[in-house]
Amino acid sequence: MTHWSAGVCDGVYAAGVRDVVYVPDNPLSHVLARFERSFRDVSLILAMREEEAFGIAAGLYLGGRRPAVMLQSSGLGNSINALATLVVPYRIPMLIVVSMRGDEGEWNSAQVPMGRAVPGILAAIGVVSDTIDACQTVSDGVRHQQIVSDTVRGTALSSFETKIPRACLLPKRLTAP
Repeated sequence: MTHWSAGVCDGVYAAGVRDVVYVPDNPLSHVLARFERSFRDVSLILAMREEEAFGIAAGLYLGGRRPAVMLQSSGLGNSINALATLVVPYRIPMLIVVSMRGDEGEWNSAQVPMGRAVPGILAAIGVVSDTIDACQTVSDGVRHQQIVSDTVRGTALSSFETKIPRACLLPKRLTAP
């Protein structure tokens, strides 16, 4: 278990999210494994594509649930239309957790353009994003976990209170060993 992934799970759960729609990703596999082990009342829903994940989450919200979508930054481009024509204009709140690729230390140059563009793309369509950065200066694992949890929880609660989707960005320097 990693402290950051435990923090993501704790924050998601504390915000009342019990439905997580996801597209498989290596860093997020740590989060999903912790949900399976420790949060049995959280439903994990596999989506085949990113835009499908947003459609499922929108349906969950319309059915009275508080959903989260988890995906990798490289897949965000696939979902822009679903976000910009459904989720944002119809004020469907959800927590979006994005494991980032393409930032400092990225080994795959194909990941860099989209990784750099994610915050700007989200802002352009009206999705506020919070990046978990403070953890890099914290050496205590328990404190590290709490910072991640507080950030994720705050991002989610802000989304549900304002009825605007919000994203929590997990930089590679956080998720990489």
